[in-house]
Amino acid sequence: MKRIFLFLLTLILPAAVFAQGYEIEVKINHVVNDTLILGHHFNERLIPDDTVITDKNGYGVFKGKEALPTGMYFIFLPKKTYFDFLIDQKAGEKFYIENDTTDFLKHVVIKNSLENQVFMDYQKFLGEKQKEFSELREQYEKIKGKEEKEKEIIAKQEALNKEVEEKYQAQISQYPDMFFSKFLTATRDVAVPDNITDQRERYFWYKAHFFDNFDVSNGALLRTPIYQPKIERYIDQMVIQMPDSLIKETTWLVNKTRPKGKLNEKNGELFRFMLVYFFNKYAKSENMVAENVYCSLADIYIKDAFWDTDSFKTKLKERVDKKKNCLVGNISKDLTIKLIPDSKEGMEALRPAIEELKTKGVEIEKAKPDFEARRNDVVKLLDEFITKFGRNYYSVHQMQAKYKLLVFWEPDCSHCKEEMPKLLQFFKDTLSTTGCEVFAVYMNKSVDDLAGVSRHIGKCFDFLQEKGIYNVPGWHNIFNPFDQYRTNYDINSTPTIYLLNKDNEILAKRISHTQAYELITMLEEEEKKK
Repeated sequence: MKRIFLFLLTLILPAAVFAQGYEIEVKINHVVNDTLILGHHFNERLIPDDTVITDKNGYGVFKGKEALPTGMYFIFLPKKTYFDFLIDQKAGEKFYIENDTTDFLKHVVIKNSLENQVFMDYQKFLGEKQKEFSELREQYEKIKGKEEKEKEIIAKQEALNKEVEEKYQAQISQYPDMFFSKFLTATRDVAVPDNITDQRERYFWYKAHFFDNFDVSNGALLRTPIYQPKIERYIDQMVIQMPDSLIKETTWLVNKTRPKGKLNEKNGELFRFMLVYFFNKYAKSENMVAENVYCSLADIYIKDAFWDTDSFKTKLKERVDKKKNCLVGNISKDLTIKLIPDSKEGMEALRPAIEELKTKGVEIEKAKPDFEARRNDVVKLLDEFITKFGRNYYSVHQMQAKYKLLVFWEPDCSHCKEEMPKLLQFFKDTLSTTGCEVFAVYMNKSVDDLAGVSRHIGKCFDFLQEKGIYNVPGWHNIFNPFDQYRTNYDINSTPTIYLLNKDNEILAKRISHTQAYELITMLEEEEKKK
């Protein structure tokens, strides 16, 4: 798609004109009896606002009762080319554009647009200087090694850069209130002072001054291609990718766009964009620390998202509250569990009890079809079954291990069938040498169906025996159908792995066992350095 920038702004008109909306006359040579589209930029997207069909002379009028907000607009031609222009709501929105289907910058004719004329002159000036600079670069390549000639060319290049800088300074000095001047300034990066030589200090200076030329609170910049890339670059490249830093910086940027007074559709456009952009960014991110940022932004969303429904916010709060239980860096919720017998004989000894659970469960279900009515009987029956495992209830938090790998799995899960034996072998060969112990949490089926539960427990025992996942020092097979681990650890799929330290702080979540080892190795190396 061919694209050339063309900026336009009308002469300043009285405030009363605003209520009259917009009226943009267009005449495009060689586009007759065909459709033109008027639209605006929204970051990298092109959003249509209006259409018009030209007459036999290529003439048409875009007209609307509501004024168009300040920003960069475009006219899209039938051959999928377009040219850009600027509208500043303060200057009024009645003007005339004439153009051709090729070389938009050369053929454009504007009436009633002081700002556009200024910009056109600026564009022509830059085009000339760019051509001169390219010629000098070609000359430099030809005379490399000839020191005197190199110095001459470099001096000419520096002179060109100086002319461009002086032109920019003259523009913003003479027309400080023009949107073109503000847009032009926003495209310029800040330069770290030469007297700051330390790389660390240069980074901190650059980060602190990153938005000096770019007004984050200027909603008109949102209707250009430069707003979102600027925000992305800051968050992704300038901010340390750790929860505390990301939460601080995203909150700061959201608040920079927060208007004074009550939020609504009229004043909340930029705030809405910034919050939704970050909210979606960290909702989709696969980085495990993204959930921390997501939950922080969700609190703002639930409170201030005037555009969304109460029902969505209620569901969002439920989802976020669940995630807050198990964020990286937080102390994990404890697991109160029973240890599954650590021998084949011990598991086989429980087979009659499994059958008894099934038989009595069916009797209870027949007598009391409604689950709520039979809940107490079901709980009592399951509790009696678990006591037959022997040994007391254990608290994972109280168990001593330098690192604790929690693995939530189930025997019907095809992925678990592949990964659990791999994890066992990796633990025996490598992971056990780090002071890490494994807590393999068998996830039972819903207690609504005790016959199904009994079959599932039987499958668990079958799998553990078949794969030899028992009687391994440092490996604990655990079970408790009454523990709230699904909620406390936000388990939506299996296998799911968490890594805790000796203080039960969540170091990582939803990782592979090899990634857990890599993280432990890194932590051990850091500990040695300290």
